[in-house]
Amino acid sequence: MTATRREVIAGGVAAGMIAATGGADAQVLRPRLRPDLASPTGKKMLALYAAAVQAMQDPAINYPPQPQSWTFQSYIHAVPANPFDPAFSGGLPSGTPALKTRIDEIYGNPPAGSPAAAWKEAALKCWGTCTHASPYFATWHRWYMYYFERVCRVMCKDPNFLLPYWNYGSGPNATLQLPPGFRNQDYPSLMFDDRGVGFSTPQGDGAQNVAMNAGGYMPFSLINYIPALSTKEMFPSDTNAIPMGPSQPGYAALGMTGRLENAPHDMVHLGVGGWMGNIPSAAGDPIFFVHHCQVDRLYASWEALPGSTYNWGDLPMQPSESTWKDQPAWFVDGSGDLVRVRLGDAIDTAKLGYGYDTLVKPSPVQVAALSPSAAPRPAPAIVEAAMRTKAFAVGAGGATVTFAPEPGAAGVEPRAASPVARDGGSATLVLEGVRLRRRPPAPLSVFVNLPKGTAPQLNDPYYVTTLNFFNFDLATGLPIAHGHGTGHADHAAPARADLRIEVGAILAAQEAKGLWDRGPITVTITTLGADSVGEATYVTFDGATLTP
Repeated sequence: MTATRREVIAGGVAAGMIAATGGADAQVLRPRLRPDLASPTGKKMLALYAAAVQAMQDPAINYPPQPQSWTFQSYIHAVPANPFDPAFSGGLPSGTPALKTRIDEIYGNPPAGSPAAAWKEAALKCWGTCTHASPYFATWHRWYMYYFERVCRVMCKDPNFLLPYWNYGSGPNATLQLPPGFRNQDYPSLMFDDRGVGFSTPQGDGAQNVAMNAGGYMPFSLINYIPALSTKEMFPSDTNAIPMGPSQPGYAALGMTGRLENAPHDMVHLGVGGWMGNIPSAAGDPIFFVHHCQVDRLYASWEALPGSTYNWGDLPMQPSESTWKDQPAWFVDGSGDLVRVRLGDAIDTAKLGYGYDTLVKPSPVQVAALSPSAAPRPAPAIVEAAMRTKAFAVGAGGATVTFAPEPGAAGVEPRAASPVARDGGSATLVLEGVRLRRRPPAPLSVFVNLPKGTAPQLNDPYYVTTLNFFNFDLATGLPIAHGHGTGHADHAAPARADLRIEVGAILAAQEAKGLWDRGPITVTITTLGADSVGEATYVTFDGATLTP
């Protein structure tokens, strides 16, 4: 490589700012099966993928970005507002004046009919059009992989190339590490120095302080895909700001597309970290595309399960059949030509000419054991008290807040003042007015009654959930608004975000083990390592309540 990926993307955009100056693919292959990266065929495809990425990173086609360039392809997903620090940048959504201004800066005003004019038109149509937190998440990304694969065929000069998938999440094993080709010197074009940290074991034991590029693991409990496949219904989709984890009611209420997006999809992005942990920069890391190939494989696996259904509705997160199927999207094909598709035409991979070498077929035992809806929900009983904290911030080193009875609360005894039913029923923690200020070096997790001086761990009795801020935009601190100007059922960013977390079961278990005596309740929000006390602020909250 003659230039780093950061130089290609940042430098290409900068050069464009300073000195700016439809058709279907002709190559249609018979249906073929995308392979597992770890298989012999997958390893061959990985070598071709590395060659394609290297060709796409050539500065000659990135300044300004041509459709087959790495910059152009990654910007189809999202565009960082600050190309010089993408991992900590907000995004420029499609259709916004800010993105149009950026494209004008990059391409200038090329003569009508010139190649640069076609590139600019394609950028205006394609860039920043990802559909996270919407019912179109699975189909939009399927089309994205479909056309990216065709671009790769041209760039690696092999019409038989198939995008391989990273088969993470099948168990607590080595698939939870970055595949070797992405963390050694075999393929320099796939190496990337801006990634995060993982755990020393696939169970997520201990501190999260092993570099992913050095063999760190994502924790199986957060990457396991069986809960996503354990629902027969497609909708509702993700709702922007729910706590991660199948143990949480928000997750259980989602259909397959919402569950799949939240976990494993979002948590793989956060687990890899670095550019992958921020939507505006995620597709700049080559691991992105083999990750999304696995996401598409899981979607295909769900489609093949008996009884799977598209339960159409009339809500934004559960649309009608015609609304969902007719949503348009724009991409570029292997020749670099602009193409328009209907998202609903991506339901069946066979009709698109490809499949997968294996599909996931969860056993009834797996579904029964891991389905969120299978777990009994405790019924609320005696309401004792509701408690509230003032505004607080979480920064390097974490933060702890204490819920205690309101001063002078009538009839409330100090040792019986907790907002949980006396029979160990449900209690809800609401984190109010959430704003993301800076992406932490590792995901933030929530703990209840963590003893002072005790190192937080995923597998201890104080752990509640890991917060999912992947869909939050650093420009606003709020969930990202996707789809503006693309026809993808546009929705505006919310003016406020609250996170609801069920903690009643944790409190009941702690009481049964003698870890909590119904006194004041503490809530700790922190990373699990890779951090130290400092001045950085990651997230702020207007306050929090703990209620039955």
